[in-house]
Amino acid sequence: MMKTDLLNLLRRQPLTVNALCESLGVTRNAVNVQLRQLEAEGLVRRARTVVRNGPGKPANLYEAAPGSEDLSSSAYQVVLATLLGELGSRLPAAKLSDILEQTGRRLARAAGLNPTAGFDEALRAALAAVERLGASTEVVEQPGGVVVRNYSCPIASAVRTEPCVCRALAAFFSEATGQPAVEQCLRGERLICQYLVQRRPAKGTRRARPVS
Repeated sequence: MMKTDLLNLLRRQPLTVNALCESLGVTRNAVNVQLRQLEAEGLVRRARTVVRNGPGKPANLYEAAPGSEDLSSSAYQVVLATLLGELGSRLPAAKLSDILEQTGRRLARAAGLNPTAGFDEALRAALAAVERLGASTEVVEQPGGVVVRNYSCPIASAVRTEPCVCRALAAFFSEATGQPAVEQCLRGERLICQYLVQRRPAKGTRRARPVS
């Protein structure tokens, strides 16, 4: 818990290690360990050097790094679900579907996914990208393609509000692999996301080996 407390203090103002120790009531060693971890994660940085009034080495000031402001936010799913509900009430179904599809494709491009790398390599990169977002995926081989199954949907709250949001992730896999993809999600009491990604080898080439 101290890491969160330390980051919250540094969001308010830059502080030295001594000031952090006094505020948190812990040792310098404990603060330094947490600071090193936060620096490695890109959440904290050294702001500038402060010269003490008197003998001794200068003390470093630490501050929260830009981009760390919403680290502990739980608002994204709520805002996204509410936004999708509002869009769904204002837009024709076809228009909303097109917006979501283009959003999924843009996500794939923003992640730097490259379908020209070959189906298996492109699919592995796409799976790694969605797992960094909180997914838990497995790949099941099917005739003519693969089913990507996700047991931990990062946008489950939004999907329950507006089921067609699954088309965004289908479009994500299509853009990432360069192959058609359709959603086959199971929306029972427990949500399981599924996407059938077709495997269409180019003419004159052999079928790619299955993803392992």
